[in-house]
Amino acid sequence: MTRRVLVALATVVLVGACGGIPTSGPVTRVKDDGGLGESTVQYAPALPKAGATPQEIVLGYVDAMLAFPVSTGTASAFLTPAAAKSWRPLDGVRVYARPKVSDAVPDRSTDVDGDDDAGDRVVVQLTSDQVARLDQQGRYSRLSGDAELTYVLQQVKGEWRIATPQSGMMVSSKYFADHFRSFDIFMFDRPGRRLLPVPVYLAVGDQLATSLVASLARGPADDLGDLTRTYVPPQDTLRPSVPVSADGVADVEFDADLRTSAESVQDRLSAQIVWTLRQVPGIRGVRLSGGANVIGRSGLPVQPIDSWGAFGPSMAGTHAYALSHDTVVQIDDGEVAPLTGLWGKNAHGAERIAVSDSGVAGVLKGRSEVRVTNRAGNAARTFAGNQILTPRWDRDGVLWLVDRFGGDTRVRLVRDETLSTPPIGKLADLDINTFTLSPGGSRYAVTTSTGVHVGLIERNDKNQITGLAPPVRVPIDAAKPSSAVWTTDTQLAFLAGSDVSRQVQLVSIDGSVPNSGPAEALLPDVGADLLVLGSGDPAARYATDITQRLWYLPPGGTWHLVKTPTVTGLTYGR
Repeated sequence: MTRRVLVALATVVLVGACGGIPTSGPVTRVKDDGGLGESTVQYAPALPKAGATPQEIVLGYVDAMLAFPVSTGTASAFLTPAAAKSWRPLDGVRVYARPKVSDAVPDRSTDVDGDDDAGDRVVVQLTSDQVARLDQQGRYSRLSGDAELTYVLQQVKGEWRIATPQSGMMVSSKYFADHFRSFDIFMFDRPGRRLLPVPVYLAVGDQLATSLVASLARGPADDLGDLTRTYVPPQDTLRPSVPVSADGVADVEFDADLRTSAESVQDRLSAQIVWTLRQVPGIRGVRLSGGANVIGRSGLPVQPIDSWGAFGPSMAGTHAYALSHDTVVQIDDGEVAPLTGLWGKNAHGAERIAVSDSGVAGVLKGRSEVRVTNRAGNAARTFAGNQILTPRWDRDGVLWLVDRFGGDTRVRLVRDETLSTPPIGKLADLDINTFTLSPGGSRYAVTTSTGVHVGLIERNDKNQITGLAPPVRVPIDAAKPSSAVWTTDTQLAFLAGSDVSRQVQLVSIDGSVPNSGPAEALLPDVGADLLVLGSGDPAARYATDITQRLWYLPPGGTWHLVKTPTVTGLTYGR
């Protein structure tokens, strides 16, 4: 039981020990060695003052939950002894803004300890603007509106203490922005072929590696259904912490004997752990053990942090492509050149294009036919449709065709000579203007005139596509989103704004704004039409405008025009 409690303390936000943390003192600035852009300010809140009023106790309690490094010791001092024992700070995190406390009024309800004498109890209301909530795993939900919490306070040795703390922790929006960052924990898709990243928010600090692995060990959330799976043993078998040595090796230990698992299971377990921990600055390798056995790779006990790349998503090798004077052109580093092969000489009047190592697909004039060839432009086949959107090639060489059929959205798959139509459920009801596939091939994203939606791609154990899970609307405030493109497997970029001044917007699939970095240059007011990413990390960006000019944003630079003939059908591919 002690071990399970310690493991739980490594999850979400409550990482770090209470012992040894000062209970009062000045705000200090320390060295930023995290490399995640987090605040370097430490804060040790004060303990309750003698004779504090009920309102001061509630405000002190709220302030105590803003300790950094994260600690619950001071916050617990504002609670009655019984409440301190029953409080469950690990039950997620509420993010709030503009808190206010009411005047204290006598409590007329039954005493929390079973005593009907209400003379030593008062009630204080805490109101605030609710911003977001994290569940126990750290998954983010965007919220809005007012929130109200009722605290009952009792006298303990002549001092007011809170008898009814809320479940979980509470942090201000500023604290959240300063000390929390978005990370991905990695599950697998149903076939076990590709890693599926799931975004979570965790507090940064020395215990980040512990928090990530503990969050991962909780397994897939219920809303992911049977579309995902994990090879990580249950959380109650995880050792209390994930220490990182001075030379950058993270030790992940489970009680379970991992050697009894099949080699394929060990490989996928390793991939989940390594991909999750590679986000921690300074880690160069992982030592994974179960019981007395170490699960190594290639005979070595330490698995390099860049291993297991074949399971994970990648943007490597992505290029921008477009149509110019009825030819397909490839765009790299602001340079435009004809695509090698027949398409670079004749695009057959195509209006939209998809390019991949697997082939080339061009949506012909009128968007009622799509011409599909190999990369060289040979072995042509033609498929009919209606209002065909830009096609997409996936990493397995399958071509996705999306159009309107009978007034509904339709998705068809072209594999070799076979054309199939998977069930897409509620996606058929959306009138979409963009369809795009995530780099890892586990998710799709669509835009409509009013929103951005994402969903999972359903596959069976044989890796066959069986349908598309229902689209989930991403909470955004932007107007008229279009031209969505994945920047990672859990983040999207799209164009939005007024009809004239359309800008690049970023959003995570959970509706949060991706971790802030250097301010990005704004597009000129040119009526941006299409957006894509090129190669590189960070990737270059390209956009076309309403006059069919091509704009280029190099990493760290500013948007500028590319000297090239007019281009249309801007897209990306391999």
